[in-house]
Amino acid sequence: MTDDTDDPFEGLDDIRWGRMRHAYGPAVEVPELLRGLADPDPAIREQALDAMYGGVFHQGDVYPCTIATIPFLVRLATRPGLPGRPEVIRLLADFASADDPLGLTALYRQANERVTAAYPLWSALLEDPDPDVRAATAALLPACLDQAPAAVARLLARLPAEEHPAVLAEIVRSAAAMARRGESVAEVTGRLARMVAAECDPAIQLTVAAELVALPGTDGTAPAIAVADVLPLIAEVYQTGTPGTPPAGFDTPTLVGALRRMREEADEGRRAPRAAALVRSLCAAYGERVADRLSLLTPLLRSPNWECRLDALMPALNLINGWRGDYGELIALVGEQVRGGDPRLLWSAVHVLQDLGMLAAPAAGALAEALTAAGRVAHHPATQEGHIAWVVEWPDATSSVGPALRALAGAADERALPMLAWALDREDMPKDIGGPIGRYGERAAPLLPILRRRLHDLPTGEPRDHRRDGLMYALAQMGPAAAGVVPDLLVLLESGEAATAPLLGALGAIGPASRESLPYIRVAAVHSDRSVSSAAAKALWRIDGDAEGAYAVAERHLGGDRYAVTGAIGVLAELGPAASAATDRLRRLLRRGDEHHWLPLGAAQALWQVTGEADPLLPVLERAWLANAHTRRDVAALWADLGPAAKSAHGLLHAELGRVRRHNASDHGYSSSQVPDDEALVRLCRAALTT
Repeated sequence: MTDDTDDPFEGLDDIRWGRMRHAYGPAVEVPELLRGLADPDPAIREQALDAMYGGVFHQGDVYPCTIATIPFLVRLATRPGLPGRPEVIRLLADFASADDPLGLTALYRQANERVTAAYPLWSALLEDPDPDVRAATAALLPACLDQAPAAVARLLARLPAEEHPAVLAEIVRSAAAMARRGESVAEVTGRLARMVAAECDPAIQLTVAAELVALPGTDGTAPAIAVADVLPLIAEVYQTGTPGTPPAGFDTPTLVGALRRMREEADEGRRAPRAAALVRSLCAAYGERVADRLSLLTPLLRSPNWECRLDALMPALNLINGWRGDYGELIALVGEQVRGGDPRLLWSAVHVLQDLGMLAAPAAGALAEALTAAGRVAHHPATQEGHIAWVVEWPDATSSVGPALRALAGAADERALPMLAWALDREDMPKDIGGPIGRYGERAAPLLPILRRRLHDLPTGEPRDHRRDGLMYALAQMGPAAAGVVPDLLVLLESGEAATAPLLGALGAIGPASRESLPYIRVAAVHSDRSVSSAAAKALWRIDGDAEGAYAVAERHLGGDRYAVTGAIGVLAELGPAASAATDRLRRLLRRGDEHHWLPLGAAQALWQVTGEADPLLPVLERAWLANAHTRRDVAALWADLGPAAKSAHGLLHAELGRVRRHNASDHGYSSSQVPDDEALVRLCRAALTT
């Protein structure tokens, strides 16, 4: 797909770009962007590249205008000496889905075919004088599915002649990526195994080792690259250093420019800035071999070299977030980085710990020590610069609990309570303080006097201010221990405060001590908002044992949509045997369609509470467990309640406990409750097997 046209933009203006669209409207500016990609001014090139990624290839989407740019981009790639060629080739690699070209359809497949039709060009550009062009080309070749055998052979043939480390690394990664798809596995594995032994550059050795670890051997087993063999190489990389990213000397108001500046800033003051990527890729390559990953990271976190310790923190976070294991020693070492005082280490270590819940306990001493010595307030982004604080203030926004304090409170450590009390008493009370306080349950009762006062002085009528709801959550977690707050809640209701679901939940959790609020709760029970009326129904039952009033709310919602029915089921589960009149309807709901299985699961939970019948529930629970991993914590809890009646589920429970990957881990997203939720699932599975 090449031509001999002298002008790479010949015919560009003949295309009716305005009839095509990209993410933000008509693609009228595409000719200007394409010309900008080859402009002598690097700032103009960067702005054009940013606009291509932002509109023409928005978040990886391919449009007809994306396809129409490919011939011109290919022409740009063929012009020796033209500025911006490496970026153009990498843009084409992204168009062609080089990272994952399997199973492409529609425009994505068309883009891949248009780019890879120029395979002779890409093969030739592996010999280009510009090493950045060679590296970009090597990264594109995995997109060439139809030419895969030739592409692998071409990459391997280039290895002996290539002298530039960055290009060598890209060739190795691309050849290994194609081998992982099943292409020329034996040839790639054999070549890399010989290379890792013969190579004298430790950074290249580590690159090759990481790819070998992630490759299946010819007998289906992973090649033997022991952690003990790579640790000396890592130490040598940090000792000898690696190239960094020199400042570009210009600035643009673009995302591409911001990412470039972040790389430049991250490299400042470092001897081996490229080592971080090597450690990350090597650790990730060991995959589910958690013991090997721990054997790699724990020595790195003990290293006297601060860069080495810093570079081990994010792989440690990725390991803990995605995989199960015994992380006590690792987390304690992460905590030691908080004590060290280095700003980069401190921020990264706190980032590892902030969402671990009880798993952060081995680092609690270090966190408490650092917080005691820290300032109480920091302004964002100071916390990202290593300034630990109890509270973070944001521009034009309500403050939040600092990540280190959130980590300490997540572990339910008593030393966090005085700090939370101080934050709770601030005029600018953190928007998210209810969650950390709620972690302590009734142990947070000493904070009740401050909580009572704050209920009255927080602003009302602010639709985006949910701080009072957060305090209601904390009170609900305290349960009967929060009985002293009932007069304050009554004052709010008497003054016209809306009976919100969180407020009703707090009253219900407090229980009979909230009896004086019943008139307001009865009014809320007929509210048009189903979340409010359902919360009121539960409160009626918990406070007064009013089964008739609560059941009437559930009855009203059972005829509504899926969300209304879900609320009704929750009320019936609260009522238990008092809701026996709904037994037949709950049995029918067990069979109601729901692609995520939450509704039949809720019906099963309610039916168990109402009737104590196990047999009708078992198929529903098994289907939910297999179809939606996110239901597993609730399903395991119910199996644990069922006891011996759930014996048929033991195979699934044993299989879950045999998994190394966390049940809710994903390569495409992350939840702040991911680790605590999975740890809870493991505990529930063990409980279900012992009942």
